[in-house]
Amino acid sequence: MKTSRRWLYLKLLFTTCSLATHQFIIGATLIFSGILFAKLREPSSTLTLTPEQASWIASVPNLVCPIGSVATGILADKIGRRKALHLTFIPLIISWGILGFFDTYKSIMIARTLLGYSEGTGAYVLLYITETSPTVYRPLFLALVLVVTGMGMLTISVLAIFYTWQTLSQMFCLMSLACAVLLFAVPEPPIWLRSKGLETEADRVEKWFGLDPLQKMPGCGVSTIASNATAARPPPLPPSSKWSVYTSRSVWKPALITLAFFVCQQGTGFYILLFYSVDVIRDCRVPVDGMTFNACLSVTRIVASVIYVMQYETKRRTLVVISSVGMCVGLSSAVGYLYAFDDVRDPPYQFLLTAAFLAYVFFAVLAMLPLPWSITGELFPMAVKGTMNGVIHSCGYELLFLATKIYPMMVMTLGIKLVWSIFAGFCLMSALFGAFVLPETKGKSLDEILTEFEPKKKAKIFP
Repeated sequence: MKTSRRWLYLKLLFTTCSLATHQFIIGATLIFSGILFAKLREPSSTLTLTPEQASWIASVPNLVCPIGSVATGILADKIGRRKALHLTFIPLIISWGILGFFDTYKSIMIARTLLGYSEGTGAYVLLYITETSPTVYRPLFLALVLVVTGMGMLTISVLAIFYTWQTLSQMFCLMSLACAVLLFAVPEPPIWLRSKGLETEADRVEKWFGLDPLQKMPGCGVSTIASNATAARPPPLPPSSKWSVYTSRSVWKPALITLAFFVCQQGTGFYILLFYSVDVIRDCRVPVDGMTFNACLSVTRIVASVIYVMQYETKRRTLVVISSVGMCVGLSSAVGYLYAFDDVRDPPYQFLLTAAFLAYVFFAVLAMLPLPWSITGELFPMAVKGTMNGVIHSCGYELLFLATKIYPMMVMTLGIKLVWSIFAGFCLMSALFGAFVLPETKGKSLDEILTEFEPKKKAKIFP
């Protein structure tokens, strides 16, 4: 029994890490605009961007993300989680190739637009993991994806110190191709296969995982894969009720909650720091150059990701409160420093400003960065999970586009100190949201989670 469990965990680790290579590439795309802007400001650069052009380069991937997110969500329900995710490597490879061999504003915009299609599909990595991992260890495997994403950010940050942005793009084009090939070794989740009536193939995948459908898993009562498969095989919905599932409380209520969660996330300003890292440290007078600051952010994110992995047994609501309060303290310290030494040409203790921003990033990774993206894979009924993940994540990316597009205008209109004071206020609001609104999913099965959204007297759970 111990050997079979160990084999199962090794197979789950393999599938998780293989799928997470997608997020390794996406992690690099998230901070590429900051690296690009820093490179283009170097004296040897032959390309100059206006502030308007820079804002479009930074934000256009987020504008296109909903297309990729919704399309992949529909495909994930139709052809499978892994197959749908596999298709997203095509625009990734093409876009990195364009960046690697062309250096005009138009070519950069085309490449960033293609990148945006795939950037919005990371939800299906998380969806796959939620459908294959034991409930008790699900947060652990989800957290590993965050570590791999941070590794992608750190890798491109370190390489950027030695190579041009075009050489970096060529490297990640090859990496994307290698990751796409690796994904062929990953099977579809048994729960999805059984929901499509593919019983024989589902049995084959369970045997590949080294799991007997009747075998029990520690901490779950029954096998997660087997129990998920059982939950995926109720009688099919009649045609008239296929659309009515979207109006059920088990769909619209978690949809509103997750949308509010995304509003809180974007309001904290974390992604602003990623996309405009060079501009932020310049306006806030952080005494570190852009490349070094990006590397420090990436290292901080990886350290925080490892700690996040270690906290897989901690309740989600607790993590959100700790994360939000920590972000608020970090940002408030940075803003307070800016107000205190506003008129000082060479302010003292400048390392405190750097430390405040790094603390802000550290606490963001503990919950407010990963949870809005991952929790959508845990809250929706199986019949609409892929589609609703696409819809909600699309809304999240539109909010991200709005935040990144208007940030330069906000700084020009309100000033850097007031803008980041607003972000600090959103951090506090996020702590209240986590404490009183966010549902707890730690250690709960899909049936248990969905039951909480139904009226107490007549709970009806859609598959």
